[in-house]
Amino acid sequence: MKLNSLLIPALLLTACSSQAALIAAWNMDETSGALTDSTGGSAPATLTGTAGYGTQGVPNGTYGAISVINGVGTSVSFGPSTTDTQFISGTDNNNPVLNLAPGSSFTAMGWIRPAEPTLTTSFTYRLLATGTAAGAGGGWGLGLRYTIASGVTTNFVRLTAYAVADKDSTAVSITTGQWYHLAASYTNGTTLFYLNGELVSTATNVAPFNAETAAGRLLIGGRLGGTDADQASGLLDGLRVYDTVLNAGEIAAAAAVSVSAVPEPSAALLGMLAVPAVLLRRRRGGK
Repeated sequence: MKLNSLLIPALLLTACSSQAALIAAWNMDETSGALTDSTGGSAPATLTGTAGYGTQGVPNGTYGAISVINGVGTSVSFGPSTTDTQFISGTDNNNPVLNLAPGSSFTAMGWIRPAEPTLTTSFTYRLLATGTAAGAGGGWGLGLRYTIASGVTTNFVRLTAYAVADKDSTAVSITTGQWYHLAASYTNGTTLFYLNGELVSTATNVAPFNAETAAGRLLIGGRLGGTDADQASGLLDGLRVYDTVLNAGEIAAAAAVSVSAVPEPSAALLGMLAVPAVLLRRRRGGK
C-alpha cells in the first residue's frame, strides 16, 4: 500500500498522539455564513461584524518546519476594524474547548497572514479566544502580539489567560502579507510557544486560566467586548485545539494537515498500517 507524502505526517500525528483528542477544528473553507467545526464538537460560529470569505488559503510551500504540499481550500479575511468583528460559536459554554478545566493540558494553533497594522500603539491579532465580554470572566486566547515602543515594532506569540496574565514568547520575526503558523501549549504551569512548527521559547510558573462561566463564548478572529486592538487583521486558516500538549513534530504535522486535502486518518486505516508492522517485527524475531 502506497501513501502520499502528506498522509504520512497525518498518520504520524495520530500514532504519536494516541492519547490526544482534536477537540475543535475550523478549516475556514466556507463561502458564506457560519464557520463549521469539523469535529462536530462546537456549534456553528456565526459572524458579528464584517469578514471576507473565499480568499486564498495557505499555499504549498515550506514554512519553517512545516511543509504544505497538497494545500487546498480558502481562508477568511478580517479587518481592519474599529468594532468587534469575530465569529461566535454557540450561545453557552457547552463545548469541549470551553469545558477545558483550569490547569488542563491543551494546545491551540492556527495560520495567520497578518495585514499591515493601522494602529500606532501595541495590539494583538487574535486567532482564537474564549471567555466573556472583555475577558472579565476568564478564559484564554491565542494571538500574534505587536508591541510598539518608540516607533519600533516587536512581535511575539501570545497566550492570554484573561483576568490573570498575558504570556509572550521571545521575539519572533514577522513580515506582513506572509503566512505563519502560531501554536501554544499549556500544562502544569508551563507554556510552550511555536512559530512555523519550531519551538520559540518556554514560559514557566504560568498561572492557569480561570474557569469558564455560563456566559463564556468561543470566538474566532476577535474577543467579544474587545476593541480594534483585539481584532485579527489579515487572513486566518486551519485553526485547531487539542486537549493535550503536542510536541514540535506533531504540531508541524497538524499544521500541514489542517490546510491540506488529506483528511484525518481513521482508526481503521491505522489498524491496516499496524498489521504490516506486526508481521515485520515477527519476521525479525520480535514479540
